Amino acid sequence: MSFVEQRVIGAIIAGIVVAIAFPIGALIATRIPYSASKRAFFAAFGAGIFFSAIMLLIQQTLTLGNVYDLVLGFGLGAVTFGLAEHLIKHGGVADSNGRKKNREGSEGKLAIIGTILDSVPETLFVGILIALREPGLLAVIIVLFLGNLATTLEGAKIMHYQGIGERKILRDWAADFIIVAVAAPIGYFLAGFALQDILAIVLGFASGTLIVFIAGELIARAYRESTGHLEDFSISLGFLVGVIMLFVI
Repeated sequence: MSFVEQRVIGAIIAGIVVAIAFPIGALIATRIPYSASKRAFFAAFGAGIFFSAIMLLIQQTLTLGNVYDLVLGFGLGAVTFGLAEHLIKHGGVADSNGRKKNREGSEGKLAIIGTILDSVPETLFVGILIALREPGLLAVIIVLFLGNLATTLEGAKIMHYQGIGERKILRDWAADFIIVAVAAPIGYFLAGFALQDILAIVLGFASGTLIVFIAGELIARAYRESTGHLEDFSISLGFLVGVIMLFVI
């Protein structure tokens, strides 16, 4: 087996590991009961983890490109997620009185859309790291897995409580898994011919979607379902774990 083939296989495995958090989290959410306070904990922990991921994404964006790439990618990511959020929350069909009805399970769908919009560029980044032989690959994979798992445990459980069937929940998150998993080998090949500015914009896009997803969905839900002050600790813990994994170990 050639060196290139080994790298490609490594990228495929890395993508699978990052994305496998989605079906695992969905299975746990549909099969194991846990309280609203635990959902809040998972959402807050995921927010903290993803805050640390934003730090790394912005650092790498500025390393590969410049501040203009950061502004462009970040802005596109924030606007894209904002538009997706608006369409899901306010794009329901009209009822018999002509009034708009929100689509069923909009919060759970936002979790799915959010993870796709930010996880695909992040997983592209994993493939780019492999192609460029950058250090810290294992830490990035673990952090992204933990963030995706925490987010899925919260989002899939909301879908379950909203009466969405187990089969549909598992199917939706399985589709998320496939979309995200294939991004790592794509990132590997993308690094071979794409301009560094393009790669920087992709990473900036991920950080832009993440910040809106964290603020508008994860943190908002964590404190809305809060039964105490555990969320403060959970966000801090997630952030600290992520920072230590990405920048210390």
